[in-house]
Amino acid sequence: MLLRTALLSVLALGMVGCAAQPRTQFYDLTAASEPATQRLPPSVSLGIGPVTLPELLDQPGVVSRKGGTVVNVATYHIWAGELEPAFTRVLAENVARRLDHDSVWPSPWDNRFRPEYQVRIFVDRFSGEVNGEVALNLTWTLLADYGQELIRTERYRGTVIAEGGYDGYVNALNQLLAEFSEHLADELPGQIPEK
Repeated sequence: MLLRTALLSVLALGMVGCAAQPRTQFYDLTAASEPATQRLPPSVSLGIGPVTLPELLDQPGVVSRKGGTVVNVATYHIWAGELEPAFTRVLAENVARRLDHDSVWPSPWDNRFRPEYQVRIFVDRFSGEVNGEVALNLTWTLLADYGQELIRTERYRGTVIAEGGYDGYVNALNQLLAEFSEHLADELPGQIPEK
């Protein structure tokens, strides 16, 4: 009888522990619905990528910072897929919309196709504090001649304030990506000549 009571107590405690866990939330980056403001020559093919994110972001949990050096990986706030391909896909879609251009392709590309112009991106920071400052710091490089000729390299920095917990934090990351997309779409037409 005592053994049975003990087992029932352990089982009840286990069920209470499971019931107390918060529900897992899944997040994704999404393209902005910005109107076209610039144009590229119709014959130009543009590739976005490869994009290199900091290694610490390569995990399923949403990564945030607390103070200067403390990094938090969320247990119940998870990316719905891998962050790097999502970043590349959304950036390419945003740029294509801003340029009203159908030939903008996210990397990786098929071996039989390589865009004539490519924007390679090395991200230093794509994180910040939940309910605080969030930053996107990166270097982008425009290459021509199917990746053989360097045209331009530029540093970019953007910050926003996140509010509203993890939902607001992911929205802030999305806003930073949209702002960089706008900047990139404004810069590219002046760097890519008419044919």
